[in-house]
Amino acid sequence: MRIAGIALLLALALVAGCAKPPLVPETPWGPAQGVKYIAAACSTRTTDPSGGQVAYQFDWGDGTQSAWSGLVDGGVAFGDTHSWTQQGRFEVKGRARNAQGKASEWSEPFFIYINPGESEVRWKFTYTDPEDPEDSTDFSLNTFGIGPDGSAIIGNEYGAVVSRAASGAVKWFPSPDGDEFFAAPAIADDGTIYIACENESLYALNANLTRKWTAPVDLGVHATAAIGSDGAVFVQTDGDSCYCIEPTGARRWAAWTGGGPSSPVVGPDGTVFVATDNGLLYALNPSDGSRKGQYSLGSQSIFASPAIDLGRGAIYVVNEDGRLASVDLADLSLENWTADVGVAASTPVIGADGRVYVGGGGKLHCLDPGTGNPHWSFDPPLGNGTVSSPAISQDGYAYALVSIGKKDFEDPDSLYAVNPDGTRRWATALGEGSTDDIWSSVKLDSEGNIYVASGTVAWSVRGISPPAQSSWPQFGRDPQNSGRARQ
Repeated sequence: MRIAGIALLLALALVAGCAKPPLVPETPWGPAQGVKYIAAACSTRTTDPSGGQVAYQFDWGDGTQSAWSGLVDGGVAFGDTHSWTQQGRFEVKGRARNAQGKASEWSEPFFIYINPGESEVRWKFTYTDPEDPEDSTDFSLNTFGIGPDGSAIIGNEYGAVVSRAASGAVKWFPSPDGDEFFAAPAIADDGTIYIACENESLYALNANLTRKWTAPVDLGVHATAAIGSDGAVFVQTDGDSCYCIEPTGARRWAAWTGGGPSSPVVGPDGTVFVATDNGLLYALNPSDGSRKGQYSLGSQSIFASPAIDLGRGAIYVVNEDGRLASVDLADLSLENWTADVGVAASTPVIGADGRVYVGGGGKLHCLDPGTGNPHWSFDPPLGNGTVSSPAISQDGYAYALVSIGKKDFEDPDSLYAVNPDGTRRWATALGEGSTDDIWSSVKLDSEGNIYVASGTVAWSVRGISPPAQSSWPQFGRDPQNSGRARQ
């Protein structure tokens, strides 16, 4: 009996020692592309020949491996996440082991390409004075427009419009007398670029920056044009009138408004809304410029451009003292609410949930669209400066340029990303502007890339998602600065 018992134990030991490992796991699956520092999930599965449970481990292809998981049922997909710290193509493999500690071979590799991370500078450029190549223009007063072909277009104080193609090629259009371009470009669906100049002209440029035509507008312009659904272009001069220019360059009408640097915007029915230096918001008929209504925000000038909320049938407008108003879009005599957002207020924009975002008083504010009450205010470190008009992404992130209010050419301005709950996501230091005020609004393209001008450099920084699906997620409404609300 003793001998038989020993034999049985030896047999059991031999059987255990010969236990087979799990089958080689399936080739892992997951996203074909990821972003640096952002976790991506990969999954695999396998079974154990004995029908037992298995544990999994991943090799991430960057010199690291995951810890072994706990035991799970075989045949059930198992996933794990990893964040890569480098850009490039990586092989992800998986293996499994059973309760007896027998491990399989590694699976066939799954390939994932990791793109540069959020907040990284994609590219930048400067523009020098043609008469003094050692002197670079300050872009702090300029805002980008993004063409249908992906070209990033911006004006500058040295009298040129600069275009950087998606390929990296840079072209420029100089104004005849070197007069400044402070307005942002408005770009039509066919790629035509409309941009006004200090030389009392509105230019229409082809996508390759050759001139189509020039239309006189009688005074200099700081305001970005807006484009109607019929191709008409609306532009406001600094101290006089709003002009309607046909796509051919002919003048349709000119309507006195008092002028100002606020850009016109176009409602869904074609009505043109113009905010002015005299604190008024006008509604103009697009066919002849006749006045349909007006709203007074007080005696202070309105520098920022209005924003249209189609979901609530409202238009938001803010004056230089930081008084923000929500007004009925169809009847400007009806005021919904007002709120104080602080001086040097920016153009308001709208998130996918309808919340209103605006810079003012050195902070970025998020307001309830129904009441104007604050949800939160983001106060950047080293504040007391100016916060630009933000851009809101599809994921609810708000991007804004912040000047810290010193201007002694020691510290740079910064581009901030703010989470939907008002907490800081990240910040990237950019250039040092020459003024405490920020006129450059943040632009966001359909791929989530961020564009902003700061100091002597025009920048593109990597974001993570396209503009929010709202009627006004950024200055000018869309990457092209069309200034037109659409259903």
